[in-house]
Amino acid sequence: MNKLLVLGINIVIASILLLAYGLVMAMPSVIGVSMSMAVIGGVIAVYSSLPRDPEAGFLLSYVKTLVNGLTAAIEDLDLLDAHSSIVRSGAGTLLIVSRAPCVENVDPGLGFSQGSPYIAIPLESLSTVFEGVSAEDVESFLRAVLVDELSICRAVSVSVEGNIYRVALSGLSDLLKEFTRYPLDPYTVVTLLALSRVAGARCVRLVDRSVTPEGVVLAVGVEV
Repeated sequence: MNKLLVLGINIVIASILLLAYGLVMAMPSVIGVSMSMAVIGGVIAVYSSLPRDPEAGFLLSYVKTLVNGLTAAIEDLDLLDAHSSIVRSGAGTLLIVSRAPCVENVDPGLGFSQGSPYIAIPLESLSTVFEGVSAEDVESFLRAVLVDELSICRAVSVSVEGNIYRVALSGLSDLLKEFTRYPLDPYTVVTLLALSRVAGARCVRLVDRSVTPEGVVLAVGVEV
């Protein structure tokens, strides 16, 4: 199954979750966003079978719609200042937004755990295997993923204090730079996912995020 098809299917799944939430909470704006996302997911899934390479502008417009949809759900659930984390459990690898740090043993979708609502989105885990969790090892792995493989930034630096990894990304891609103003941006998600993989952690959570003229600085707590 190619990656574009997986992207389309994941968008459709996310749209169904948003639709269910919008119907339960009677929020027309969320319902509208979910319907748009469903159409977009279907278009991407069909487009994935066409014998041509996707254009960056095509994907960018759909990433923007997806981020807007997730932002709407985060705002409606009052989770703008909540924790973002990557949790590996029996349900697979989940991106979770919740006020409770490192929510575990939950299913994908919308729910309530540890006194807080949550959004749990299934992610495809990184296939690369990298042994070691020193600052140098983590930096090498993140550079391989973010710079060499995905080309979403030009430089990565990592420092470690206890179980907190401070990751500085600079030279951000012009295509994705605009998303840093959203509460949940691609740089945060990919960095959390990569740290989860390299550290072999059951949970990594965003402790702090700041946007600078040079790029993005993330402080991430790692719980092995």
